[in-house]
Amino acid sequence: MRRFGSVVAYEFYLNPTDSGHNLDKLILHGCCWKLVRIEEIGVIRKLSGLFMLTALLTLPVHADTILGLTAGVDLWNMDSSGSFADTAEMQSFDLDSERTAALSLAFEHPVPLVPNFKIRTNDLSSSGDETLTEDFSYSGIDFSTGVDVTVDFDVRNTDFILYYELLDNDAVSFDLGLNVKYLDGKIRVKSAGLSAQESFTGYVPMLYGAVQVGIPSTRLSLYGDLNLLSVGDHTLQDYQAGIGFGLVENLAVDIRLKGGYRRISLELDDLDGIYTDWAFDGMFLGLEADF
Repeated sequence: MRRFGSVVAYEFYLNPTDSGHNLDKLILHGCCWKLVRIEEIGVIRKLSGLFMLTALLTLPVHADTILGLTAGVDLWNMDSSGSFADTAEMQSFDLDSERTAALSLAFEHPVPLVPNFKIRTNDLSSSGDETLTEDFSYSGIDFSTGVDVTVDFDVRNTDFILYYELLDNDAVSFDLGLNVKYLDGKIRVKSAGLSAQESFTGYVPMLYGAVQVGIPSTRLSLYGDLNLLSVGDHTLQDYQAGIGFGLVENLAVDIRLKGGYRRISLELDDLDGIYTDWAFDGMFLGLEADF
């Protein structure tokens, strides 16, 4: 006997001595008897499983309704300053401002439970000249007080972001996920024939969140994102906030002009022998296309 909801079905096997796929079932379902072959029951069960899988795949899971691609480029007027060393005794520097480009590419899809993917990269390299106000030892080289030094802070920053769209509509959107930030850099100090250099690389997992709020009856929107990690003596922050204006809005593509402020701070404690308390920040202007 089987129960289907509130309906009881009684099953009797005919020819019980038969074997293989030739065995039949006599099913009483409701008030009707029905003779069904085992092969047919197997097909029915497979179709039922396929139907359940299809129903699961159609559940909302905060993904895009169709495959989407978003590309963006920002021109960032970046200030670079802070302190660094290869020991905990760090020396402060204020380097020249640089103009650098930040590129991003995001893929969004309708597949349930699978996160969307975004990659963002930019060059954080900067340099500058400074007169030391105290003795500075770096990578085994001693630089004396009053010496003019040139500092090259060369860092490439790349973000690999996996995220879910928890909200996605014209009024507000909210993404939450994980950012694996890759840092590849070297810091070089030169003065009067002396040169010292240290390199560092590392993958840093960070919490990622992004929000965008549309301003009603306009093409304007406010947006921001935050990447944050604080583990032990390491603290990394990467955040931006700004305003966007829709230049083109149609079924094929949306193009948005955007501008705002971005800041990246790196407080590293012995990452490949490097200690830093450094910040990159400034205003940016960019374009974003959503296909």
